[in-house]
Amino acid sequence: MDPTIVRWLPRILAVALTAFFSLFAFDVEEGGQVRMLDLLMHLLPTLFCAAVIVFAWSREWIGMLVFFLLAVVYAWWARDHVQWILVIGAPMLVLAGFYGWAWRTRISAV
Repeated sequence: MDPTIVRWLPRILAVALTAFFSLFAFDVEEGGQVRMLDLLMHLLPTLFCAAVIVFAWSREWIGMLVFFLLAVVYAWWARDHVQWILVIGAPMLVLAGFYGWAWRTRISAV
């Protein structure tokens, strides 16, 4: 596969996953009012994923490691809810694989 696609695929998918996580912040409305502290709390996973994307931009191994650990920790935390793991944990695991693929491709090109 084209190395350019392999390089950009995890970054694009990570941004898409982060945007998906931000959708969960829309449930903070309580009686027609949005409380800013609640909104901030619901956006913390989004901010964390955005920080991971920034740190992993030129160091793909960081994205691979962090998204893998997040997937494992989330799977353990939500172990009673398989559907939650499939919707949130599985995409993080796939994303870790894409970051690993991009990292291996970049290393083998050097």
